Amino acid sequence: MRLIAHRGFASTAPENTIAAIQTAAEVADAVEFDVRRCGSGELVVVHDETIDRITGGVGTVADSPLAELKTHSVLESGEQIPTLEEMLAAVPTDTEINLEMKARGIADDVLMALEGVENRVVTTSFLEDELRDVRALDPAQPTGLLVRRDLETPVTTAIELDCDVIGANYARCLGTRLVPRAKALGLEVHAWSIERPLAARLLGWRGVDCVSADRPIELPS
Repeated sequence: MRLIAHRGFASTAPENTIAAIQTAAEVADAVEFDVRRCGSGELVVVHDETIDRITGGVGTVADSPLAELKTHSVLESGEQIPTLEEMLAAVPTDTEINLEMKARGIADDVLMALEGVENRVVTTSFLEDELRDVRALDPAQPTGLLVRRDLETPVTTAIELDCDVIGANYARCLGTRLVPRAKALGLEVHAWSIERPLAARLLGWRGVDCVSADRPIELPS
């Protein structure tokens, strides 16, 4: 089982920042961060549609130019919102990347940014159209479907999208047939977000390959 640092261990560091990701990479097998487009066209690493929660500023990412975003501090840490290119350059090459596409119409630019990146990168999303676009543009790029609560046929959908990975809430992984069905069809299974080693142990027994956490936790050996 492998450990994914969700937003760079968001409970212990300024989420989705270069500092958080680099520190997380020292103990995690993979780092996860979120990507969307800002108002001047660049891809930036930020989870929310707005900057209100993480910066104390006001406005939507999609309407804010990069220069303006760079004036804000993330959670009063002194860290800036990074561009996707800045983040990719900062991740150690032996650390896997889970890149969640949070907005529509960014698949092409994401793939362009990944050219020459040595890390294994899984492009994930709840947005099925973005996963279709990635697969059409680059059949070799690993993709992962993130399962919405209202998605009734997650494994079937992941297979139809030709995904390599399926990610789901840990309770769904434990309480439904999702994991054995996914494993039988060759999908890698990621579960989010856990807080305790016991949950990781239960998910490991279930057959989950990776667990996502907001803080470092000890995984079963």
